[in-house]
Amino acid sequence: MLKNNNKRHIKINFAILALLVIVGRLYDATTTYLYTPDLTNETNVLVKLFGVGWTSFAIIQITLVAIIIYLLYFYLFKFKPDTPPEKNLNIKQFASYLFFNDSTSFHKMFYKTPKNKKTLFASIGYLVSMTLISISFVVGTSTTFLIISDNYRKIYKQGIPYVLYGLIVGLIVYFTIRFFKIEFTKYKQTDNEHDRQETTHHNSTYAQ
Repeated sequence: MLKNNNKRHIKINFAILALLVIVGRLYDATTTYLYTPDLTNETNVLVKLFGVGWTSFAIIQITLVAIIIYLLYFYLFKFKPDTPPEKNLNIKQFASYLFFNDSTSFHKMFYKTPKNKKTLFASIGYLVSMTLISISFVVGTSTTFLIISDNYRKIYKQGIPYVLYGLIVGLIVYFTIRFFKIEFTKYKQTDNEHDRQETTHHNSTYAQ
C-alpha cells in the first residue's frame, strides 16, 4: 500500500513539474512577444548571438522542453543510483561516487565530465527542470514589468539582465546541492535499513 502511494505521489509530482516547465516557457515566450515582437530587445543568447527568428526560436524551445521533460521522467521513474560498497560516506564522498564511481574524486566534478552517465542525465533532469521553472516565471514577470512600467524599464537598463544571469547561476548551484542532498538522504535511509536487517538477522541467528 505504501509503495503504491509512493508511486502515485511520484506521478503527481512529475505531472505538476512537467506542467510548470511548459507553462513557464509559454509565459516567458508570451511576455517576450508582447514586449518585443521582432525580438530586437530580446536578451536570450540564441537571439543575441545567432540572430534566430521566432520560428527557429520556437522549434529550439519546444525541442529543449521535450528533452528536459524526458530527462525529468528518467530521474523520477527510471533512475536508480548505484549503491556505494563503502558504508557511512559523507555527502561529498557520496556525490563523488554518484558521478565517478569512487568516493575520492569530488574535486573532479568541477572540471571533468562524470563517468556515470545515468547519474549525469538524472541530475540534468532534476537540475534543469527546477532551474527552468524558477527562471521562466522570474524572467516572464520581469518582462511583464517592462511592458507596463516606465520606471522599471529605466531600472532594467541599469543592469537587471546581469542580475538575472547571476540568479540563473545561483539557482543552478542551489539545485545541484539539493539534488545531492536528496540522493544522499535516500542513501542514508537505505544504509540504515540494511543495518537494521543485519542486526535483526544476527540476533535471530544468535537466539537459535
